[in-house]
Amino acid sequence: MKTILFRPFERYSEKTLVIVGVAFTLIGSLLGAAFQGRFDGVLDMHFVPSTSFYQVLIDNAINIFCLVLFLFLSAKYINNKTRLIDILTAAMVARIPYYFMVFGNINNTMSKASEEIMQLVNPEMIEQVGTSSLLLVIGFGLISIVFLIWYIALLYNGFKVASNAKGNTPIALFILSILLAEVLSKVLIHYLN
Repeated sequence: MKTILFRPFERYSEKTLVIVGVAFTLIGSLLGAAFQGRFDGVLDMHFVPSTSFYQVLIDNAINIFCLVLFLFLSAKYINNKTRLIDILTAAMVARIPYYFMVFGNINNTMSKASEEIMQLVNPEMIEQVGTSSLLLVIGFGLISIVFLIWYIALLYNGFKVASNAKGNTPIALFILSILLAEVLSKVLIHYLN
């Protein structure tokens, strides 16, 4: 089970992983549209008043492109024999945990709780924040951290397998790649979507 959840790149063929990655990108985009979740950055997911399948799909495409761009450059630096398909597969499969986070907004639960808290965020009104809304947002935040760790672990394992990475330099390059991908994805999503 640990291999399936954290190291599928070592067990399954690239063809299987590409099919799973594409399928979940489409499913995740549908779920995002259904639950008003935007994946508006490589490391971001926010609930919005309304969105469409195409908008969420474009978000996901931009995020995957940015990840692939920087991770592939880093992987090529580490190992010139790194294949683009392996990095693409890692980027698509690693994002699967993020797609499950949209279920936190069933019946606009998270949107309503966040809105309630945001309307009362000033020192005079902080005592009026409902305990249930506060607990809901805190609980969702903690669950989101777990999904973020899972996402990063999957992405690093895919990067490591694709580039045959060893040592500390690949870790530094991986972190730099994620940060650059986050910045570029934010810019592209802002201007293109």
